[in-house]
Formats: sequence, C-alpha cells, structure tokens
Amino acid sequence: MGCLKSIIKIIILILAAIGFKTIGGVDFINKYIDLDSIFKKPSQEKLQEKAAKIADLSEINQEYTIKKNINILGVKAILTEHNATGQKFIIANDPNEKLLKKEDFQTQEIDEKIKNLAQKIQYQFIRLEDVKIIQRGSIFVFGQSVPYVKFSADAVNLPISDIQGIIGATQVDGKTKIIISLNEGKKYSQIISQEFFKDVR
Repeated sequence: MGCLKSIIKIIILILAAIGFKTIGGVDFINKYIDLDSIFKKPSQEKLQEKAAKIADLSEINQEYTIKKNINILGVKAILTEHNATGQKFIIANDPNEKLLKKEDFQTQEIDEKIKNLAQKIQYQFIRLEDVKIIQRGSIFVFGQSVPYVKFSADAVNLPISDIQGIIGATQVDGKTKIIISLNEGKKYSQIISQEFFKDVR
C-alpha cells in the first residue's frame, strides 16, 4: 500500500512538471508575476515616489537613505536613516490629528501627550518607558519653523537601552505632519536632524 502511494505521488509530480512546462514554465511566471518586486528591495526612486504622498524627499542629501513606508496607529509614515550614524527619521501624514497637532506644542500638556503616545505605540512600533521631556525648540522643515520637544526614554524592545530624539508637528496644506528623529542616547545629533529636515519639502 505504501509503495502505491509513492508511485501516485511520483505520477502527480511528473504531471505537474509537464503542466508547468506546457504553460510556459519560468517564462510564464516572469510574464505575469514581477518576482523582482517581491524579492528585491525597492529602489530609492520608487521609495521617493511613495514618500511624495507624505513629504517631498527628492532634495535630501545622499547621506540619508529612505528605508520604507510604515504605518503607526493607522497613520502613514516614511522611515529614513542617516547612513553613517543610524539616526532614524520619521515623517507622518496625520490628517485627522490622531497622534499630535501643532497646537499641542504651545502648551505644557505636550509632556503628557508624548507620554500617552509612547503608551499607544508600545506594542506596534517601539516600546518606550520613562519618557522625559528635556528641551523645547523649533526646527526648519517644510519651509517653516516647526515646534518640537526633545525627549529621552528607555527602549525596552530594542538592542539599545536608551534613546534620545525630537518630535514635532505642523500644518502643511491643511494637513498635520509629524516629524520624529531619534537615535541611541549618546549618538543622537541635533545637527544631523537639522541637516535632514531642512531639505524636506
């Protein structure tokens, strides 16, 4: 009985191979399925096209690489990285102001809102604990001065234990844009953030 099952399996495999060859084999797959788009990383040009729905990154320096499109609590965003230091940049399009809005940065309530945001995203993106606001300021992005807060936090689900960064928000064409820059605590550089964001349109 076991021998009969093996013979039937072999016959099925032979018929499948003949059928695959009959419809065109690998050429058929290549014609109807773009395997490169499945297995290869998208080019910077393709990523820039997708990023254009959120921000124009066509002028950023070659020191920065667009990594991927991400989704934070239903908000579309683009992730970019500084090649030499690994500093990360996130620009999010938040038209319904689910996360933050520019006006939040004009009150003391922003400290609590940032901590609440860290709680909301902890199981989706990055888990932060002991979030502290250490500075307030503004940075030039989207052709305007954008308010931000600088924060430090303990990263629980990353190989690094502490991070520093900035988070800000502004209005562009009636839509709220959120900017984030972060890195390992001692490696965070405000100069690298300024250099990146000044070229974002």
